[in-house]
Amino acid sequence: MQKFVVIFQAPVPVGHRVELTWYDLVDAGFFGGTNRKTRPHEPVVTDLDTGIVYLSDRVLDTPGMKSPDTPYGVSDAISKIATQVKSVRGIVRACRVVTIRSFAEIDLQTELTIEPQG
Repeated sequence: MQKFVVIFQAPVPVGHRVELTWYDLVDAGFFGGTNRKTRPHEPVVTDLDTGIVYLSDRVLDTPGMKSPDTPYGVSDAISKIATQVKSVRGIVRACRVVTIRSFAEIDLQTELTIEPQG
């Protein structure tokens, strides 16, 4: 069993097949180099039984600013600056969604315990 903590809501039912995929975000850095950002707690979580995808806006193209009282525009596909670096498939054996109220803002995180498969 492997336990993964993601910093968004991903309530995948116990017993469902799931795939977690991590991406590096690669963009042009200062002085001609490249800047690679890895976000270990923000994989794309796909429920393979329902097709529902849970993810952070970080791997999508966005306008960069959110206006009050309007939906945030996000791309339909993973950003072109995202490079897949790792994936894990398995069966969800436990899922817990936690609301964090200890700071000024309310945050969510999901703990997925997965039995890896192939």
